[in-house]
Amino acid sequence: MKVRVPPKQKAKPFTKEEITTIVAAFRSHFPHYGDFVEFLFGTGCRTGEVIGLQWKHFNDDCSVAWIGESLSRGIRKETKTGQARDIPMTPYLQQMLISRRPVEFNPDDLVFPAPQGGAIDDHNFRNRAWKPVLDELRIPYRKPYTTRHTLVSHALEKGMNPVNVAELTGHNVKTLYQHYAGVVNKTKLPDIFADDP
Repeated sequence: MKVRVPPKQKAKPFTKEEITTIVAAFRSHFPHYGDFVEFLFGTGCRTGEVIGLQWKHFNDDCSVAWIGESLSRGIRKETKTGQARDIPMTPYLQQMLISRRPVEFNPDDLVFPAPQGGAIDDHNFRNRAWKPVLDELRIPYRKPYTTRHTLVSHALEKGMNPVNVAELTGHNVKTLYQHYAGVVNKTKLPDIFADDP
């Protein structure tokens, strides 16, 4: 007998205004995490993929990131799909990365280390920084992973080709639409009560 799993409501992406407010609050209250949060929003990468980024994963001028690993609870592994991808950085993200990269750096150093060094613990980040920021801003709570939904939804809403979005985020197109296209204008219910002009 097949067990039926009830459907889940799609995550609600953050609005442009919410993104700006959240990043500003991190810059003010948790400055160590400011670039990390901006990178999450700006790339749509999975949290563990960003936590695991090392300087060797970027080309010399930080214009392209190689995403092929994830780091969670101290364990480095392949990405969720087992597929690597290259993500071209926006000029803004490229400059942010160049400005945070030390002149002398070890290619194996983490790009976004925890405040005390080592890897960011996603639970600590969520509970001690992410949740308090959203609470203070009175923004309804969504997991940090929702930054991924946010990038996908905004990219599709701006008319970006779904195949290109899927390539950047490491999805197949069907999964992209089923699970991540939160703000895209889809089929609308006709208003049968409206007077037609």
